[in-house]
Amino acid sequence: MGWDVTKVGKNITTRKFVEYDIKRSYDGIYELVKIYEGKYVDGQKAFYVALRKLENNTVFACVYLTRRENGSVAVKVVGESEAPCYYEAPESFINVLTPSSTLTGAWWRNRCLEKEVA
Repeated sequence: MGWDVTKVGKNITTRKFVEYDIKRSYDGIYELVKIYEGKYVDGQKAFYVALRKLENNTVFACVYLTRRENGSVAVKVVGESEAPCYYEAPESFINVLTPSSTLTGAWWRNRCLEKEVA
């Protein structure tokens, strides 16, 4: 999966763009529950996003990888079941999620919790 690049104004923060992109992409299907903003690493910032599926009220996580360049925001979304290589989501974030439906998602959540303890 590649990066989606969108031209934005300088006054639009990356977080505001992520919130806009979630609304634009998932409105009527998913509802934003929580966002946790990670640190910059190698020019990228991860946003940990908890989404509620309106159909059945399950809440799962995805990681929005972002980078800013040349007046644009580049975004790559990785679902927890795809085992993102980013583990900054704190326990307070993990606690809003419903039980994972995949072993990979459960593993990723545990990895986040282990990193927080270390």
